[in-house]
Amino acid sequence: MPEILIVDDRPENLQVLQLILRKEGFKVLAATGGELALSIINKRQPALLITDMKMPQMSGLELCKIVKSDPLKKDIPVMFVSAYDDSDSIVEAFAAGGVDYITKPYKPSEIIARVKTQFKLLEGQKLAVKQQISSAISQMVMGIAHEINTPLGTSITSNTFLEEVTKELSVALELGTLTQEGLAAGLEQINHSSVLCSRNLDKVAKFVALLKSVSQSQRESELQATNLQQLVERLARNYDSAAVELDFTGVNQDEFICDVNALLEVLGHLIENSMAHAWQVTTGAVKIQFTLTEKHLAVVYSDGGDGLQGIDSQDLLQPFVTTKRGNSGHVGLSANLAANLISGALGGEYRITDDHGLTWHIDIPLPFQ
Repeated sequence: MPEILIVDDRPENLQVLQLILRKEGFKVLAATGGELALSIINKRQPALLITDMKMPQMSGLELCKIVKSDPLKKDIPVMFVSAYDDSDSIVEAFAAGGVDYITKPYKPSEIIARVKTQFKLLEGQKLAVKQQISSAISQMVMGIAHEINTPLGTSITSNTFLEEVTKELSVALELGTLTQEGLAAGLEQINHSSVLCSRNLDKVAKFVALLKSVSQSQRESELQATNLQQLVERLARNYDSAAVELDFTGVNQDEFICDVNALLEVLGHLIENSMAHAWQVTTGAVKIQFTLTEKHLAVVYSDGGDGLQGIDSQDLLQPFVTTKRGNSGHVGLSANLAANLISGALGGEYRITDDHGLTWHIDIPLPFQ
């Protein structure tokens, strides 16, 4: 059952709301003011916030505006309760970002109905997001299948040519007509065909790996206990010989539960994307900052590179948008797959900024331990 945070400076009002909501089986957190409410939200982000509109020190309106100004908390629906039922107060509440307005004295049946409506809307939004992700996944699979055809066809052609040259050399050798110049030319052709075949088969292998990543972004979460020290050690091992320097901060050994493989895959996709796009030179540095709380893991990933280079963040997340096609084998799926894993298997949120390089701000909710 999702958690509801209720905020009111009058303890008796909190008690009434708690009784009404808990009777229906809801988990309820309570705060007697805006500052305490923000402290709770930072540690245990609720699914719904119900706040009194008029409170001393920090009003419910101010609390709502602060929550809505935070990209990682802006999607928390805020319901206002107030003794005022005039139109100006109601308009002010909705203008601040509220989703509903309940007048005092409380009517239990009305409160329950309105709360359940908000949770139904949240479920509808989650379903819509899943449908969008599913559609994007289908398009990616079709796109990858199309992309595979070209290098696979080139590999087949190269291999056929290699077989023909080898056969010609064998026939000439049997007939005694093979010259040193002919052998050298044939070996050069064989080497060229072999390199071309290998290079394109490598591309096919990368595409197959991407197909596996696409399927992973749609799977159910596989929760494991871990800590940040173990996480960064595993990630560092994957890139110990790569042309990238990893700089971690906020690492500790506090245990938490999440989909470890999905998180490693997200960071891997971001690193691969930085290696392909971020730096004009062959090497670069990535900074990864972790902030672990009771209910959330925040990750800030920065590559300090050249940024988006003529595309915007929406283009970045589109499949097959890249400036590094050709022999690099980069097809523009790293950012898209990372975003899908964050929203899908990890159930989190992200935003992207482009200031002195590309920065991903990732928030991952953690289950109760």
